[in-house]
Amino acid sequence: IENFLDRARETLGQLPVPLVPDDFAEAMDDDLAVPRALAVVHNRVRVGNAALADRSHEVVAQSYAEVIGMLDVLGLDLPTAGVERSERLTEVLDQLIQLALAQRQAARERKDFKASDAIRDSLAAIGVVVEDTPDGPRWKLDDH
Repeated sequence: IENFLDRARETLGQLPVPLVPDDFAEAMDDDLAVPRALAVVHNRVRVGNAALADRSHEVVAQSYAEVIGMLDVLGLDLPTAGVERSERLTEVLDQLIQLALAQRQAARERKDFKASDAIRDSLAAIGVVVEDTPDGPRWKLDDH
């Protein structure tokens, strides 16, 4: 389930509003027929994975919205795992850029401006803008 949700988020960009499909609601209304409800969840994941393979974005969006809606009803918050990974990726990215900036600073101190410029240009090529300040270099992502 988590794998489908992660792949769907990567594919869709803008995420749809969660929905609860009728067959899931009927299962839950039938004395909380959780096994039948879980079968609906897994069916939507299967349909969503097939749609990802077929590059059918409308079906991916529909499946994603329904899976998120059903997980919410069940009290399961799997999308948080993707957010936690995203936060970890941000931390790792910051550390890698700080490492590159330290190497750039070392090159500047030994007056190897060619290497220093190459590091700055490499960062710029991937969308990282380096700003030299009196307190040392700062970085930000290019907004364009």
